[in-house]
Amino acid sequence: MKLNGKIALVTGGGSGIGKAMAKAILAEGAKVIIIGRTESKLLQAQSELGPEIEIMVCDITVESQVTNVYETIMSKYGKLDILINNAGTSFKEKAYELSFESWKKVIDVNLNGAFLCARGAMKIMVSQKLGRIINIGSISGQMSRPLNAPYTTSKFGIEGLTRAFALDGRDHGVSVSVIHPGNVATDIISKDEIPKREKEGFVLLEDLGKLAITMLTISPNVNILGSVVLPITQPYLGRG
Repeated sequence: MKLNGKIALVTGGGSGIGKAMAKAILAEGAKVIIIGRTESKLLQAQSELGPEIEIMVCDITVESQVTNVYETIMSKYGKLDILINNAGTSFKEKAYELSFESWKKVIDVNLNGAFLCARGAMKIMVSQKLGRIINIGSISGQMSRPLNAPYTTSKFGIEGLTRAFALDGRDHGVSVSVIHPGNVATDIISKDEIPKREKEGFVLLEDLGKLAITMLTISPNVNILGSVVLPITQPYLGRG
Protein backbone atom coordinates (compact mmCIF):
# COMPACT_ATOMS: atom_id res chain seq x y z
CA MET A 1 0.00 0.00 0.00
CA LYS A 2 2.69 2.45 -1.07
CA LEU A 3 0.16 5.15 -2.00
CA ASN A 4 -2.09 4.84 1.02
CA GLY A 5 -3.83 8.14 1.74
CA LYS A 6 -2.97 9.69 -1.64
CA ILE A 7 -5.56 11.29 -3.90
CA ALA A 8 -5.10 10.51 -7.61
CA LEU A 9 -6.83 11.77 -10.73
CA VAL A 10 -6.68 9.79 -13.98
CA THR A 11 -7.92 11.36 -17.21
CA GLY A 12 -9.31 9.05 -19.86
CA GLY A 13 -9.68 6.51 -17.08
CA GLY A 14 -12.58 4.61 -18.58
CA SER A 15 -10.49 2.35 -20.80
CA GLY A 16 -7.05 1.35 -21.98
CA ILE A 17 -3.97 2.87 -20.38
CA GLY A 18 -5.99 5.13 -18.10
CA LYS A 19 -7.96 2.25 -16.64
CA ALA A 20 -4.78 0.21 -16.17
CA MET A 21 -3.12 3.11 -14.36
CA ALA A 22 -6.20 3.58 -12.15
CA LYS A 23 -6.19 -0.12 -11.27
CA ALA A 24 -2.51 -0.10 -10.31
CA ILE A 25 -2.79 3.06 -8.23
CA LEU A 26 -5.92 1.80 -6.48
CA ALA A 27 -4.13 -1.43 -5.57
CA GLU A 28 -1.49 0.63 -3.78
CA GLY A 29 -4.07 2.23 -1.50
CA ALA A 30 -4.81 5.58 -3.13
CA LYS A 31 -8.22 7.15 -3.62
CA VAL A 32 -8.68 7.27 -7.40
CA ILE A 33 -10.93 9.54 -9.43
CA ILE A 34 -11.29 8.76 -13.13
CA ILE A 35 -12.69 11.22 -15.65
CA GLY A 36 -13.76 10.97 -19.28
CA ARG A 37 -16.39 12.19 -21.71
CA THR A 38 -18.44 8.99 -21.85
CA GLU A 39 -20.30 8.09 -18.67
CA SER A 40 -21.00 4.51 -19.80
CA LYS A 41 -17.27 3.81 -20.14
CA LEU A 42 -16.59 5.26 -16.72
CA LEU A 43 -19.37 3.19 -15.16
CA GLN A 44 -18.04 0.04 -16.83
CA ALA A 45 -14.56 0.76 -15.49
CA GLN A 46 -16.00 1.36 -12.03
CA SER A 47 -17.85 -1.96 -12.16
CA GLU A 48 -14.60 -3.73 -13.09
CA LEU A 49 -12.28 -1.94 -10.66
CA GLY A 50 -14.62 -1.61 -7.70
CA PRO A 51 -16.84 0.95 -5.99
CA GLU A 52 -13.81 2.67 -4.44
CA ILE A 53 -13.20 4.21 -7.87
CA GLU A 54 -14.91 7.57 -8.17
CA ILE A 55 -16.09 8.78 -11.58
CA MET A 56 -16.69 12.24 -12.97
CA VAL A 57 -17.84 13.06 -16.49
CA CYS A 58 -15.58 15.71 -18.01
CA ASP A 59 -14.61 16.90 -21.47
CA ILE A 60 -11.02 17.98 -20.90
CA THR A 61 -11.16 20.36 -23.86
CA VAL A 62 -13.69 22.51 -21.98
CA GLU A 63 -11.91 24.71 -19.47
CA SER A 64 -14.91 25.17 -17.19
CA GLN A 65 -15.43 21.41 -16.90
CA VAL A 66 -11.77 20.84 -15.98
CA THR A 67 -11.98 23.63 -13.41
CA ASN A 68 -15.07 22.02 -11.93
CA VAL A 69 -13.25 18.68 -11.52
CA TYR A 70 -10.48 20.29 -9.49
CA GLU A 71 -12.88 22.36 -7.41
CA THR A 72 -14.85 19.21 -6.59
CA ILE A 73 -11.70 17.29 -5.64
CA MET A 74 -10.51 20.07 -3.37
CA SER A 75 -13.95 20.44 -1.79
CA LYS A 76 -14.15 16.72 -1.01
CA TYR A 77 -10.54 15.83 -0.25
CA GLY A 78 -8.63 19.08 0.27
CA LYS A 79 -5.66 17.94 -1.78
CA LEU A 80 -4.42 16.23 -4.95
CA ASP A 81 -1.27 14.13 -4.92
CA ILE A 82 -1.21 12.52 -8.38
CA LEU A 83 -2.35 13.32 -11.91
CA ILE A 84 -2.13 10.75 -14.68
CA ASN A 85 -2.62 12.94 -17.75
CA ASN A 86 -3.68 10.25 -20.18
CA ALA A 87 -6.76 11.19 -22.23
CA GLY A 88 -6.10 11.13 -25.96
CA THR A 89 -7.45 10.49 -29.42
CA SER A 90 -6.16 9.91 -32.96
CA PHE A 91 -7.19 10.36 -36.58
CA LYS A 92 -5.64 8.58 -39.56
CA GLU A 93 -5.14 10.53 -42.79
CA LYS A 94 -2.38 11.75 -45.07
CA ALA A 95 -1.14 15.08 -43.74
CA TYR A 96 -1.89 16.92 -46.98
CA GLU A 97 -5.45 15.56 -47.13
CA LEU A 98 -6.30 16.12 -43.48
CA SER A 99 -9.16 18.51 -42.73
CA PHE A 100 -8.48 21.36 -40.35
CA GLU A 101 -11.40 20.18 -38.18
CA SER A 102 -9.83 16.74 -37.75
CA TRP A 103 -6.46 18.32 -36.99
CA LYS A 104 -7.98 20.62 -34.37
CA LYS A 105 -9.93 17.80 -32.71
CA VAL A 106 -6.80 15.74 -32.05
CA ILE A 107 -4.69 18.70 -30.96
CA ASP A 108 -7.48 19.96 -28.73
CA VAL A 109 -7.77 16.68 -26.81
CA ASN A 110 -4.16 15.52 -26.81
CA LEU A 111 -2.40 18.81 -26.19
CA ASN A 112 -4.80 21.57 -25.14
CA GLY A 113 -6.72 19.23 -22.85
CA ALA A 114 -3.48 17.90 -21.40
CA PHE A 115 -2.41 21.47 -20.69
CA LEU A 116 -5.67 22.32 -18.94
CA CYS A 117 -5.43 19.24 -16.73
CA ALA A 118 -1.73 19.75 -15.94
CA ARG A 119 -2.31 23.43 -15.16
CA GLY A 120 -5.17 22.67 -12.78
CA ALA A 121 -3.19 19.98 -10.97
CA MET A 122 -0.04 22.10 -10.79
CA LYS A 123 -1.87 25.01 -9.12
CA ILE A 124 -2.95 22.69 -6.32
CA MET A 125 0.38 20.90 -6.04
CA VAL A 126 2.45 24.09 -5.94
CA SER A 127 0.33 25.34 -3.04
CA GLN A 128 0.91 21.99 -1.28
CA LYS A 129 4.64 21.93 -2.12
CA LEU A 130 4.04 18.31 -3.15
CA GLY A 131 2.70 16.25 -6.05
CA ARG A 132 3.48 14.17 -9.10
CA ILE A 133 2.17 14.49 -12.65
CA ILE A 134 2.70 11.77 -15.25
CA ASN A 135 1.85 12.71 -18.83
CA ILE A 136 1.22 9.90 -21.31
CA GLY A 137 3.08 10.52 -24.54
CA SER A 138 3.96 8.00 -27.24
CA ILE A 139 6.96 6.88 -29.24
CA SER A 140 5.07 8.53 -32.11
CA GLY A 141 6.25 11.74 -30.47
CA GLN A 142 9.79 10.68 -31.32
CA MET A 143 9.47 8.44 -34.37
CA SER A 144 6.34 8.99 -36.44
CA ARG A 145 4.19 6.50 -38.29
CA PRO A 146 2.50 7.32 -41.62
CA LEU A 147 -0.98 8.89 -41.60
CA ASN A 148 -0.39 10.24 -38.13
CA ALA A 149 0.30 13.98 -38.41
CA PRO A 150 -1.93 15.41 -35.66
CA TYR A 151 -1.23 12.58 -33.21
CA THR A 152 2.52 12.80 -33.80
CA THR A 153 2.50 16.57 -33.44
CA SER A 154 0.51 16.41 -30.23
CA LYS A 155 2.82 13.82 -28.70
CA PHE A 156 5.91 15.85 -29.59
CA GLY A 157 4.06 18.64 -27.80
CA ILE A 158 3.55 16.46 -24.71
CA GLU A 159 7.33 16.16 -24.40
CA GLY A 160 7.61 19.94 -24.42
CA LEU A 161 4.70 20.30 -22.01
CA THR A 162 6.38 17.88 -19.61
CA ARG A 163 9.68 19.72 -19.65
CA ALA A 164 8.08 23.15 -19.21
CA PHE A 165 5.90 22.03 -16.29
CA ALA A 166 8.80 20.12 -14.71
CA LEU A 167 10.86 23.30 -14.71
CA ASP A 168 8.06 25.37 -13.22
CA GLY A 169 7.29 22.76 -10.57
CA ARG A 170 10.72 21.74 -9.36
CA ASP A 171 11.19 24.64 -6.91
CA HIS A 172 7.88 23.71 -5.31
CA GLY A 173 8.37 19.99 -4.71
CA VAL A 174 6.30 18.99 -7.75
CA SER A 175 7.66 16.45 -10.23
CA VAL A 176 6.42 16.09 -13.80
CA SER A 177 7.22 13.06 -15.94
CA VAL A 178 6.27 11.49 -19.24
CA ILE A 179 5.82 7.88 -20.30
CA HIS A 180 6.25 7.17 -24.01
CA PRO A 181 4.64 3.77 -24.71
CA GLY A 182 5.15 1.77 -27.86
CA ASN A 183 2.37 -0.50 -29.12
CA VAL A 184 -0.38 -0.95 -26.57
CA ALA A 185 -3.58 -2.86 -27.31
CA THR A 186 -6.12 -0.07 -26.82
CA ASP A 187 -9.14 1.09 -28.82
CA ILE A 188 -7.13 3.95 -30.30
CA ILE A 189 -5.66 1.37 -32.71
CA SER A 190 -7.93 0.75 -35.69
CA LYS A 191 -8.92 -2.82 -36.58
CA ASP A 192 -6.98 -2.81 -39.84
CA GLU A 193 -3.78 -1.93 -37.97
CA ILE A 194 -4.02 -4.73 -35.41
CA PRO A 195 -2.35 -7.51 -37.51
CA LYS A 196 0.73 -5.36 -38.15
CA ARG A 197 0.93 -4.27 -34.53
CA GLU A 198 0.59 -7.87 -33.35
CA LYS A 199 3.65 -8.79 -35.41
CA GLU A 200 5.58 -5.95 -33.81
CA GLY A 201 4.43 -6.90 -30.31
CA PHE A 202 2.45 -5.17 -27.57
CA VAL A 203 3.25 -3.74 -24.17
CA LEU A 204 0.94 -5.22 -21.54
CA LEU A 205 -1.29 -2.70 -19.83
CA GLU A 206 -0.28 -4.24 -16.51
CA ASP A 207 3.34 -3.35 -17.19
CA LEU A 208 2.46 0.28 -17.80
CA GLY A 209 0.67 0.26 -14.46
CA LYS A 210 3.78 -1.15 -12.76
CA LEU A 211 5.93 1.51 -14.38
CA ALA A 212 3.61 4.26 -13.15
CA ILE A 213 3.82 2.92 -9.59
CA THR A 214 7.62 2.94 -9.77
CA MET A 215 7.59 6.55 -10.94
CA LEU A 216 5.06 7.57 -8.28
CA THR A 217 6.78 5.88 -5.34
CA ILE A 218 10.43 6.74 -5.96
CA SER A 219 12.09 8.96 -3.33
CA PRO A 220 10.34 12.35 -3.03
CA ASN A 221 13.45 14.26 -4.12
CA VAL A 222 13.84 12.18 -7.31
CA ASN A 223 11.99 12.43 -10.62
CA ILE A 224 12.07 9.94 -13.49
CA LEU A 225 11.67 12.63 -16.14
CA GLY A 226 10.88 10.31 -19.02
CA SER A 227 10.56 6.65 -19.88
CA VAL A 228 10.22 4.84 -23.21
CA VAL A 229 8.56 1.45 -22.79
CA LEU A 230 8.00 -0.81 -25.77
CA PRO A 231 8.16 -4.45 -26.88
CA ILE A 232 11.68 -5.71 -27.56
CA THR A 233 10.46 -6.70 -31.04
CA GLN A 234 8.96 -3.33 -32.01
CA PRO A 235 10.89 -1.53 -34.79
CA TYR A 236 11.72 1.68 -32.97
CA LEU A 237 15.49 1.67 -32.83
CA GLY A 238 16.88 1.63 -36.35
CA ARG A 239 13.86 3.20 -38.02
CA GLY A 240 14.69 5.14 -41.10
